[in-house]
Amino acid sequence: MELGCSTILYGDYSLDVALDGIARAGYKAIELCARPGMAPHLEVGKPDFYYREVRDKIESRGLAIESIAGTGGIGFTGNDFPRFLEVANILGAPFIAEGAGGTQDDEESLKSVVEMLNKTAEVVSKYGVKLTIKPHVGNAIYSADTVLQAMKDVDQEWVGINYDPTHIWRSAPDADPVESLKRIKQYVFTLRIRDNRASRERPIGHVETQIAGKGAMPLPAIADVMKSIERVSYATLEIVGTHGGTNTPLEDVQSVVEQSFAYLKPLFE
Repeated sequence: MELGCSTILYGDYSLDVALDGIARAGYKAIELCARPGMAPHLEVGKPDFYYREVRDKIESRGLAIESIAGTGGIGFTGNDFPRFLEVANILGAPFIAEGAGGTQDDEESLKSVVEMLNKTAEVVSKYGVKLTIKPHVGNAIYSADTVLQAMKDVDQEWVGINYDPTHIWRSAPDADPVESLKRIKQYVFTLRIRDNRASRERPIGHVETQIAGKGAMPLPAIADVMKSIERVSYATLEIVGTHGGTNTPLEDVQSVVEQSFAYLKPLFE
């Protein structure tokens, strides 16, 4: 399994700067962010040649697109969603990474989310692009139990899980991110990895506690389970706190990216 890096870490900087930094650190893939305000590295509503240029920029650095992240910038029910799927095909992106939304511990909300995901699956299936949904603190899908409940009712060919163990860690005082991944790994399409402070508070900690090896997450054990999911090619670093609007100096962003790679690379060999 190779390592990828989300462009969200370079949210205050251009796509070219992000790609150069990610490639220089040694990562092999990117989560390409189309997230206005946080990481607008892919713009919606552009002509085809713009997306071909983006694709060529990524390929020229020897990087693959693991997924496109659209949270906050792409709506499943919007009129521009089919166009966004056309864009994914131009770029060669296999997955759209999104949040499911909804409300935690609300059965009706979870049912509504499942209905929405199935309607969206009908659309994405026409374009050959799959949805990868992150179990997220505060959302209707937030734990291994809610993943299992949702996945029995969704179209599993087109909808899967974007597993971020830090959200499982923060979802409940006794949540185990290693055992949770073992329980749901058959549904996982994509993987996210970072560290986390020892606290189980819902807000994510400072950037320093998200750097791989600097927090309390059992990353070696998590990596072992991740590597056992043969159909997933990348574990992708996604750290928040250096995104657009934080005014994080570029050298600090690059340090976070490189420190995390140095710690994680041996775990995934």
